[in-house]
Amino acid sequence: MDKVFSRSMVKTFTKKHFYRLFPLALGLISGFSVFYFLFFFGAYGIQKGISYSGHSHLFRSISFGVLTFMYLTAFETWMKPKLNITRLSHSIIWYIGLLIIGSQLIFLLFNFFWNWQEWNVEAYLLIVKEFPLLMALPLSFYLVLIALIKPNIIKEEYLLFQSENDKDQLKVRLQDFMYANSSENYITIFYTSNSKSMQHLIRKPLKVLEQELNAYPEVKRIHRSYLLNSRNIQAVKQLKTKVFVEMNGTSLPVSKQFQKHFLD
Repeated sequence: MDKVFSRSMVKTFTKKHFYRLFPLALGLISGFSVFYFLFFFGAYGIQKGISYSGHSHLFRSISFGVLTFMYLTAFETWMKPKLNITRLSHSIIWYIGLLIIGSQLIFLLFNFFWNWQEWNVEAYLLIVKEFPLLMALPLSFYLVLIALIKPNIIKEEYLLFQSENDKDQLKVRLQDFMYANSSENYITIFYTSNSKSMQHLIRKPLKVLEQELNAYPEVKRIHRSYLLNSRNIQAVKQLKTKVFVEMNGTSLPVSKQFQKHFLD
């Protein structure tokens, strides 16, 4: 049983970390696309001779590609997970924001190569218009790839709940975990199994469990006594100054310090 469990966890760990490499793919594909269209098709109206800064067409094309790779990889890898973007509307705003930031960086690098002689509205509008067009294909490919692969990875993710002495263990699929409720040094795990509501009691402080599940952005603290799986929230209700989330027929309180995450 332990060997089967270990193989399952290793498989999940590998797939999960493979999925986390996807932002690198976005950076590589986008960076290469920018280089390709600049060098072979003269995007941005790029000059093929030596720039005022003394750099060749090839060097400048590579530089624009590297800049695109670096900023996209950095924002998608380190910044996005901290923001915990899960809603579609927030994702749309995020990627529009990335395009806007990229346009500004490209414009600055463009002027660096031409000794700031192109610091004008006409050149700026050209970059702002062409950069999103260049990014349309790689960004679309990336988002489709994420949509196809992410659900398969999620299905195989498991959460492991262990007591402080590690003698009591509970393995639950991520999508089946509902919430955890603490009372002193004990935690009751609420989950579903074959569409039935189940409970399991372990001895462990909730703060420790929260740290152990920190790698799962879906698991959120909503109260000093509650952690929940945000995927399974059915409704959010506000009664005057109090906020509650409905989950599997149960109403859970949301502390004031966490309410902003559910009311925006």
